[in-house]
Amino acid sequence: MQKKHGFTLVEIIMVAFVVAIVSGIAYRLMSGTFSQYFKSQSKLTNLRAASIILERIKADIRLALIPIDESENPVIEPAKLSFCITDEGERRMVTYTFNPTEGKVVRDVIGGISRVISLTKVGDFKVEQVGEEDRKLLSIAVVVDNEKDQEVRTETSMANQVELKAVLYPRFFTETLSDEEKFWNLARTSAGGNT
Repeated sequence: MQKKHGFTLVEIIMVAFVVAIVSGIAYRLMSGTFSQYFKSQSKLTNLRAASIILERIKADIRLALIPIDESENPVIEPAKLSFCITDEGERRMVTYTFNPTEGKVVRDVIGGISRVISLTKVGDFKVEQVGEEDRKLLSIAVVVDNEKDQEVRTETSMANQVELKAVLYPRFFTETLSDEEKFWNLARTSAGGNT
């Protein structure tokens, strides 16, 4: 007669122990991988949003006109930027305003369309004029932090905040224009064109 072989209690406990250890290691690897993925996705979203805001402002500054009267002089405040551009063939003032309570940057064209240009919550928006009288520059900084749970923040979620800065050389600082630019500006104005 043959003896039947079965598993002993010790063998079953050992197998369960090995399975538990392997499962625990697999869980830690997977959760770490997914955590890194979602963190990088959040940071990438914030980077894209900040980039869109700066690119919109840069596009308008490339269209900036040299002021021809006092009403077209640029307004540069910490949370506001206003200057003259050509919009639909007319000289119009464009204004970028930051609303800190809503976390939005709004682009408003006088006599045109007003729209929110920030896709996510903007943490901070600063505009300042830097440099001396003959070397003026415009510095713009945008901080985007689209964290949904602002009260419960970990160090890793705080690292998702993105700050982008740009230093621009706008044409509305007439003191910084070269002699050649001043000459061609005068020529265009005399001919009845836009500056």
